[in-house]
Amino acid sequence: MKRPVWWLLGSAVLALLGWFGYQYWASAQQSVARYVPDDALLILESREFQSGLSAHPGSTRQGLSIRQLPLFTAAIKRLQRVVASGLDSGRTARLLEHKTIRYSLHSVTRDVLDFIVYVPVNDNQRLVDQLQQPDPNRFRVLSRQYDGQTIYNLRDLTNQSYGFFLLHHNYLIGSPSGVLAENVARHLQHTVPAGGLTFPDSPDNLATLYVRAETLDQLVSAKSSSGSLLRAFLPETMTLQFRRSASPTHWLGFASDAVGNRQAIADLFVGQTPHRIRSGTLIPARLATLYHVGLSDSPRFGQALSRLIRSTDNQGLIERIDRLDDLLPTFYASLAGDLLLCRSEATNEATSQIVLLEATDVRTLSQALQKIAYRLGASRSGAPRAFLGHQLLPLSVSELPATLLSSLFTGFSQTWITQHGRYVVLGNSEAALQTYLTQLANKAVWTNDTRLSQLLDQTLRPAHLTTFTQLNRSGLSVTRQWPAAWQTLLGPLPFGQVENLAYQAAYGQDHVLSTVILGRTTRQADTTVLNKLLLRKRIPFNASLIASPVVVGRLAEPSAQIWAQNSARQFVLLTTAKDKIVQDTTDGPIRSNVVGVDWRNNGRLQYLFLTDRSLYVADLGNRTVQLQRIARPPGLAASLITRFSGSSQLPDVVALIAHQDGSIYGLDRRQQKLIRLFASRNNSPLLLPFQVINQGQGAAVLGLQATRWLNRWTDQGGAAGLLQSPHFPVLLDLQGDSTRFAGPALWLPAENRIATITTSGELLSLDANGQVARRKQLYRPLRGGQFRLFPATEQTGYVLLRSTDTDVAILNDQGVRQFELRNLRPADTHLQYHRLGNGVDVLAVKSGNFTTLYTLTGQRIGDRPIPSLFPVTLQYDAQLNELYVVSSIQKAVQLFTIRLQ
Repeated sequence: MKRPVWWLLGSAVLALLGWFGYQYWASAQQSVARYVPDDALLILESREFQSGLSAHPGSTRQGLSIRQLPLFTAAIKRLQRVVASGLDSGRTARLLEHKTIRYSLHSVTRDVLDFIVYVPVNDNQRLVDQLQQPDPNRFRVLSRQYDGQTIYNLRDLTNQSYGFFLLHHNYLIGSPSGVLAENVARHLQHTVPAGGLTFPDSPDNLATLYVRAETLDQLVSAKSSSGSLLRAFLPETMTLQFRRSASPTHWLGFASDAVGNRQAIADLFVGQTPHRIRSGTLIPARLATLYHVGLSDSPRFGQALSRLIRSTDNQGLIERIDRLDDLLPTFYASLAGDLLLCRSEATNEATSQIVLLEATDVRTLSQALQKIAYRLGASRSGAPRAFLGHQLLPLSVSELPATLLSSLFTGFSQTWITQHGRYVVLGNSEAALQTYLTQLANKAVWTNDTRLSQLLDQTLRPAHLTTFTQLNRSGLSVTRQWPAAWQTLLGPLPFGQVENLAYQAAYGQDHVLSTVILGRTTRQADTTVLNKLLLRKRIPFNASLIASPVVVGRLAEPSAQIWAQNSARQFVLLTTAKDKIVQDTTDGPIRSNVVGVDWRNNGRLQYLFLTDRSLYVADLGNRTVQLQRIARPPGLAASLITRFSGSSQLPDVVALIAHQDGSIYGLDRRQQKLIRLFASRNNSPLLLPFQVINQGQGAAVLGLQATRWLNRWTDQGGAAGLLQSPHFPVLLDLQGDSTRFAGPALWLPAENRIATITTSGELLSLDANGQVARRKQLYRPLRGGQFRLFPATEQTGYVLLRSTDTDVAILNDQGVRQFELRNLRPADTHLQYHRLGNGVDVLAVKSGNFTTLYTLTGQRIGDRPIPSLFPVTLQYDAQLNELYVVSSIQKAVQLFTIRLQ
């Protein structure tokens, strides 16, 4: 009887010993997962991106380094500060070599986020001793007890804290935040810590990232439509495994996550085979954001989408769908494989959007869309307008694409429709559609750009949903609405080394397969040529030049043309191959800018410019330019010609020119002459440039006169024609007759206001009716100075100028001084402000016979001034990352390039 009892007791003891042994082994093997506090917003783990910690963080010869990705960069900085500060570089490299290090991100306060790093030390007592007893000539270590753990604080001799760390089992756990170090200590106080998140161990994985749903919401649920709408398509959590891709310039993160509460979205793609984007010939190269939905069974997609819309709480949308019940099957059956939304963004102008719908039969799809629009109340009175061989038709119904294709396609207060090949093209304004068609005509599309074509064919993968953002083309829109804590963590320019951000998803029955792509297609300049002014071409003339050369086309392409005029009044065509071909003669030098319009309605752009006596239309051929001269009424300003479109009353007017009496003349394509369109109440000239505003079903023109009258002419509809808008003209007499203006007023659509400034420095913000909403008096130095609002040539923003007899101060749009230019020649100084895209803003200052380029913070662009008898012409090529400068000296045209940082 006793032997079974002892046997049972022995078995129980062995079981207990085995259990304790397993717990000890499990604790040693999985401790890093168990040590992470439960409130982590995201968790990173890698054995790769901390390697080469002492090396320069620039790109490698193999391409983009994973350490250049924004979140990883922030994590590495914490590791360097907490761990590497107290060690020499050799010991740091040995400590971190081939170690799998974990990083977890936590909230410290409402507006502060920070990392905890977990470094395995493998009982390396020498390194532990050096961390606890660093070089006394540089550092000191303080220690204290907290919840049974010793927390160490590394400080330098000025008492600056480098971070907090503690040692637990075989791990060094550290953070720049003492609060987070205490958080870890509390978590470790548990006798058996809860099991944490573990990652798959694969030799192909260079880093793994786990992201919580709440974190995704913080980053994509901004007020901008691109964020809040994308949130519904993302999985609840993502565990991304980053690997090298076929393209060395991009990193790919792969994830397979449970569908969870995204089942309604997954149901949209049941039976849909994922495929690559097939419409590269129609995607503009200079877009900011792209959304792509890939379909293989469009009727099935339409049925699922209709069910999803009817299950929402949006009664207005449900009523719309019910009204269209008999029209929707034809519409969805007419769709083919690609649905694309192309968005172009700028910080100071309204968003331009284009939707591309691939059709099984383009005519059937176009007619189905028009029937749907008319069923929803669109007017049938809108007449098609011709532009570059396309018929553009307005459909006056709001949010038409979103009604039919989900809220991912919002942003269409109205819709313009046309056809191109097998695609139906929708624009949210006539100007947006014209700009898009102009890009197609210039072949500025993805398939004509080698790097974007490689991105399309090699890096982007087959998917149901693809979102792609060119970060440097979207201004600040990606990060400006992030929570303050994220902006502080990642810094003011988190994507300095990354320009492309893509997310792709393929939805299965149980899982969402996600791919995140980060990288760049733009070449990074060799540091030996950065910011150097390089002469690429010099084309000599026998006679002197009489005006600034004109550039037509992209200088990065062989088809670009340069027009020059010599003292014999010859109009000479120059090519990038240095050819000089005399075309014709003109009655004087070109005085204005050059504007491209569809003058002949032949599917090509013609170009308009002004001399002192005439208006010319230049029609480009194969290495030829044909000029048509149009008489110019006396009194027209020769310095500015503005493209005009969007007017329902004046469909044949393609350009506007100001008259010295305050009126505006239009160039009528049908009558082939200039006619007077807008008359002002007061006989005084407009302060140039006036502004053309495309809005709704018509166009408006905003112009401020030197006599303080602010005019806004617009379509009134019907027989009323083009008249002053209600509440206009407005007399801006803030100080009575002493109020003076030296510069124009500028309407900013994104901010819904009009900006202008008096010569005495009173910065005005006016509402849409011209009433003063805010006033701000700017600082005037003892020498005084005259203020002026100075718009960019593209009229998408402005700077303020405060000028004296020899100096000019540059102020930002809020009146904050940026820098000052001194010792200028007043009679021979010319300023240009260019917003060239990709965040490249340039101020060109010509004083004497040289031009100097500046950023808006006063930093010089180029290592020396540019010789220039006339103002220079600038172009920026994002793919080559080069600024092109065309200038002229006495008897030559010169082409320079500057490689930017």
